[in-house]
Parts: sequence; C-alpha cells; structure tokens
Amino acid sequence: MDAPPLRLATDVGVWRAWRLHTLDARRVGAARVGGSAALAGLRAVLLAYTLVVWAAAIQDDAERGRLGGHFAYLTHLCYTGLVVYLLSSLVHAVDMWRRGAPALFAGMPPALRLAHWLLFESVLTFAVLVSALYWSLLYRPEYLRTAKERWLTVSVHAANTAAVAADAAAGAMTLSPHWTHPLTLCAIGALYLALAYLNRAVRGWFPYDFIDYDKHGWVVAPIVAGIMAGFVAVYYAICAAQTLLDRVAPPHLVSEPLPACSSAMVATTRTARS
Repeated sequence: MDAPPLRLATDVGVWRAWRLHTLDARRVGAARVGGSAALAGLRAVLLAYTLVVWAAAIQDDAERGRLGGHFAYLTHLCYTGLVVYLLSSLVHAVDMWRRGAPALFAGMPPALRLAHWLLFESVLTFAVLVSALYWSLLYRPEYLRTAKERWLTVSVHAANTAAVAADAAAGAMTLSPHWTHPLTLCAIGALYLALAYLNRAVRGWFPYDFIDYDKHGWVVAPIVAGIMAGFVAVYYAICAAQTLLDRVAPPHLVSEPLPACSSAMVATTRTARS
C-alpha cells in the first residue's frame, strides 16, 4: 500500500530541510580499517564499558541520595545519548557485516535516519563540549578523593570523548556541513538550558554554577552565547577533521551507492499536491 500524501510530503520535507540526501547510507555500518566485523567488535566493547559506567553513575547518585537530580546534568544526559548511539550503531554495523549492505538503515523512514544522524552528531560534539567545560570551569581536586570517584569522573568527562572519537575514527559516519545540523544541535542545547532553569524552579538549585543568574546576573547571557559560539566552532572543526580523514583513510564502502531520496517519492508527492 502506498504511503499517504501527507506522510510523503513530510518525508520529502525531512530530506530537503536537513539535506538527508547527502548522507551516503553505506557509511552507517562501514569501517575505515578492518571491515564491519572489526567495527562491530569495537562498538560492542565500547557499549559494554559505557553501560557499566552509566549504571555505576546512577547507583552512585542513588547511594548519595542525589538520584532525583541525576539527569539534570548535561554530563549524564550526554552519556545516556552515547549509550543509545553505540547500541544503535552496533546494530547497523552487525547488519552491514552480515548482509554486506546497510539494509536495515536503508529501509528506515527518513525521520529515523535523520534521528540516527543527529544522534551521532550530538554525541560527538557534545562529548567534546562536556569534557572542555568540565576540565576548564568545573573541575575541583576534591571531586577525585576516592578511586571510584576518579574512575567515574574520568569516564564521563574524558573517556566519553575518547570512546566516541574512536568510533568516529574507525567508522565512516560524518557530520553534515549544512547549517541546519549545528543549528538543530544548538536548539537542543537551548532546550537543556530550559531544563536547567526548570530544575532551579522545582528543586531550587542549578546544575552548573556558571548559569546561575541569581549569583552572576546578566553575565550569564554572554557566557551562554560564548559557549554556543564555541560549540558551532567545534562542530565545524570536527567536520574539517573528518574531511581530512576521508582523504587519508577513506572508508570501505560497498560498490553500489544506495539511493538517497527516492525520485518516485518526490514525484508521488508532487502528484498528490496537484
């Protein structure tokens, strides 16, 4: 049965607005070194480690009576995103390994394909942001008093970046240079800021001192603007690095490219509109 015109129009809108047609679906499960089997193995190891850290961080906050505010922190939200991304990317790597093509990803609706792409971009870029902000603005020696505190702190504020960087270097996914993607990620950052202020209204405290307008007043606005500008700069720096990596170590892609935006979809949508 053909998809209804409204769904077709929505799908084409997703393709065009976020340039989904520029994403080569072969990249989702492809690898630069060792093939898809090696990439799946790497992602399985990274997923196992991040799952252990994710659960240990929740348990640690529960033991300290801080579980209610656990996900008020950008660190833990981003780490949760990393776990979800590694699970999803592992599934696609296994699919590529077993079938020789990313059949699962190619058969997904455009909105889900876009969600996976944005998830990769957000996990990679926010990991760099979280690590940079923590070690430059938030780190205190007293946070590393015990072995468990040292392990968790380093895992969620440094190893997170190392894990997603290893995945990005070994895999073939790339960030989109089109402005809609970093703008979407900045909008996600703005939503987190709204969550932080909601947490202040409900629980009476800010997750991070540098966004505490009660303490810092108007200075918070240029700080947030500077962070957003730095975020966009980091995004495009990663884009440039990936372009260079593609030239130095091109990924192993299947011989035939998968169709991106179906011309039949576009034609059907235009027919439905007329």
